[in-house]
Amino acid sequence: MKSIYTLIFLFALTTTSIFAQCPVGQAQVTIDITTDDWGYEGYFQLVPGGNNCGVGTIFEGGNTLVGCNGGGAQNVSSGGYGNHVTVTEGPWCLDLGSTYDLIFTDDYGDGGFIFTVNIDGFPIYTGLTGTIYAAIGNI
Repeated sequence: MKSIYTLIFLFALTTTSIFAQCPVGQAQVTIDITTDDWGYEGYFQLVPGGNNCGVGTIFEGGNTLVGCNGGGAQNVSSGGYGNHVTVTEGPWCLDLGSTYDLIFTDDYGDGGFIFTVNIDGFPIYTGLTGTIYAAIGNI
């Protein structure tokens, strides 16, 4: 099972002036990943909007043995994140007004990660799960 979340940044350019880490025109983005009983089953990528998994990858996290095509394969037994943990990945400086996709793959096909996307320190997209195929707004 593969889930895709489209994230679109729609913030005023003045938002980035508070955060010196990113140049004007970009926002600082982090992603909090909370795992379930089987943290090793999940894998995700952050890619430019509209790209397939593995194309233009900005970041990949979780179990790389699952990878882009491992959804439902049930052939991985270890690696990646621990069970019942929250891991923060990033930060990345991403362009305001641009679209990015968060692509999630689960080895068992039953979900298991919960994502929170933080933009300039604020949780903008919360409760994104890896159990459905969905699209959401801009980063």
